Amino acid sequence: MPKFSLALGWWAARWLAHIGVIKYLEENNLVPNEISGTSMWSIIAALYAAGNSAIEMEEICSKISYLKLLDFDLKKGIIKWENIKKFLKELFWNTKIENLKIPLKIVATNLKNWEKHVFTSWKIVDAIRSSISIPWIIMPNPHKWEELVDWWIVNNLPIEVLDWINIVAISVLRDVTRELEMKIKILGIEFNQNIFWLSYQILQKTIDIMMKQNESRSLLSPDKNIIYIHPKFVWIDYLEFNKFKEIIEIWYKESKHNGLAEKIKEKF
Repeated sequence: MPKFSLALGWWAARWLAHIGVIKYLEENNLVPNEISGTSMWSIIAALYAAGNSAIEMEEICSKISYLKLLDFDLKKGIIKWENIKKFLKELFWNTKIENLKIPLKIVATNLKNWEKHVFTSWKIVDAIRSSISIPWIIMPNPHKWEELVDWWIVNNLPIEVLDWINIVAISVLRDVTRELEMKIKILGIEFNQNIFWLSYQILQKTIDIMMKQNESRSLLSPDKNIIYIHPKFVWIDYLEFNKFKEIIEIWYKESKHNGLAEKIKEKF
């Protein structure tokens, strides 16, 4: 059985893509020896590491009401923690990372020094809480003497925290070379985009470029043997959580098309 680690990237709705990769690995009886990730991706990672199958995870995700997870408090950040915490506790209760079936590393950023904080122990719910704290949107999570926020600010594909040399790294970033959409069709009629939508696209692309640079640095890890999977498509926006079945299917087909199982068996 090949021994390898799984590094799964994150960006908004595309965190669901990894269920497709896991589904493909299951069909080929391939199980990673450890997993790393950050932000919302750590929910999928923790579910998988706890023993849930791809089918079970897809069923869980199909029942998520994202709007119900949003509770607002403009004094402390846009989104409060209470509804998300309740949702995570329903999934994981008080389970600790060190008790999972597959070793898991959830990564956050220490605001004081911008260094990574890698959770290999602690309650899953609290580790995820730290890793999903996007500054200003969700307040930092206090942990001992640290203030922890989302690790994707520094690195959205945490390869270097993994112990094994052989790595399967899955990117979910959009193609940074894509053109801005200057026009939009409504009922078959084409209109020029308004300034707000164009500004949104520019912000998205700016973040994409930043994360692509971070990802490229991780892929240069000199002591790792890396298989990199990154399907290119632009038609699913980062906020289109309702398209989770399509997102999962894209990454499943991409894993199959690239012969991921054969590459793992050959290289690892």
